[in-house]
Amino acid sequence: MLRSFLLASALILWLGCSVAGTPPTLQAPVPSEYGDGAGEGSAPVGSSQVASDWWSEFRDPLLSQFILEGLEHNASLRAAASNVETAFAQARLDGAARRPELEAALDPARRRQNTAQSGLTEAIPIPIPGFEPGGVRSFSFTSYGLALNVRWEIDLWGRLRALTAASLAEAAAGEADLEGARLSIAGQLAKVYFGVVEAVQQVELLERTLASRERTHDRVVARYRRGVATALDVRQARAQIAAVEASLAAQQQALDGLRRQMEVLLGRYPAGEIEAAPGLPALPRLPSTGVPADLLGRRPDLRAAEYRAIASSQRIRAARRSLYPTFRLDGSSGTSSGELGDLLDGDFSVWSLAAGLLQPLLSGGRLRAGLDLVTAGLEAAEANWLQAALAAFAEVESGLAAERMLAERTEALERAATESREAERLAEGRYRQGLVGYLQVLDSQRTSFEAERQLLAARRQQLESRTDLILALGGGLVREAAGPAAAGGG
Repeated sequence: MLRSFLLASALILWLGCSVAGTPPTLQAPVPSEYGDGAGEGSAPVGSSQVASDWWSEFRDPLLSQFILEGLEHNASLRAAASNVETAFAQARLDGAARRPELEAALDPARRRQNTAQSGLTEAIPIPIPGFEPGGVRSFSFTSYGLALNVRWEIDLWGRLRALTAASLAEAAAGEADLEGARLSIAGQLAKVYFGVVEAVQQVELLERTLASRERTHDRVVARYRRGVATALDVRQARAQIAAVEASLAAQQQALDGLRRQMEVLLGRYPAGEIEAAPGLPALPRLPSTGVPADLLGRRPDLRAAEYRAIASSQRIRAARRSLYPTFRLDGSSGTSSGELGDLLDGDFSVWSLAAGLLQPLLSGGRLRAGLDLVTAGLEAAEANWLQAALAAFAEVESGLAAERMLAERTEALERAATESREAERLAEGRYRQGLVGYLQVLDSQRTSFEAERQLLAARRQQLESRTDLILALGGGLVREAAGPAAAGGG
């Protein structure tokens, strides 16, 4: 009997494992290459993925130090990591339903039963001593039981396996979300750091400009006292000083806010004391873009969306198989006796084995409604996956276009800054010679300052754009894995 039972169980288990699932596919128009190509100065297309420590390409030790610190201490990342652990624990919990349950039981019991005399006299005509006619006799006895109980729902149709696969896919999506969060935090730290450095340079530019305006004011006042300049010139020089002082205060406030923002990202107290390098780092060369289809496996958010579509697909499998019969095995083996000392004696052994087959017949439409629910969930998951993919392609395309346009803008601003500085020098010299009025000097100073200010901002925007492109390409946090289909299980 035991041999037949084992053979039947093995056959049922093989049938359950043979049910395979098909992961959903992304219905997205994917071109063979990006519209802007890999960009001038980039690595060969498809030659390699972004380095895991992509921030080191900026060759700024302080930036690398901050990013590593943030990845270790950022509070949002710690919370995301805890959510991943919770998801995998839930997956293990769901997977436990596929395995047999085995428990040991020790059941001591003391019982009392009552027996009426009227019920006994009809079956036993012989009088029982101590039993009065119509009376009640009580019996008390003790029993002990020691048993191993087994319960097992045989996953004949793969319902439990599909639920486990869905949980694993959700856990894998959570892990991809964690990778995406790490990538996002690294990108935010880099861009805020660039903002801090640029703000420091803007403050220094304003301080130099303020000193220049004060020197110009002194010269205007001296000329006014000699009767060469007018009171209007003096008022305008004073107004320029006040305007620069106001801009300096505003820039210092912006710098203070950026410092505190970065400290929060680092997991520090926002004291506004963080320091940065004296200048913006050099712009690294463009990373390898690969082909658009590579993006589906490189970006953590797209892998997470794919895993969630797989999870929804597995829930549909489970919902469909919940309409099939369920098969359960229940068994028990042990000893039972009225004496505690007999529990280990094989002569008092007892056992039981039962099998049950349950087929849902009428559930008020609950099972069908559950199937409709998960089917709608799959449609939503696939739509979200498609939308995320299209947004990702747009980010790369926009990033490549921005690289080209920012390079042209920065080059033009460099020429403008060079020419405006020379124009300011010439205007001040001609003013000292009395060849031009103060308005021309004022105009040249404004033009020079604005060109310098915009050039600093453009260089910071180039660094941010390069960072955004790296993030859009998936960064360097891609882990080698069996792929999303592994979570689908099948």
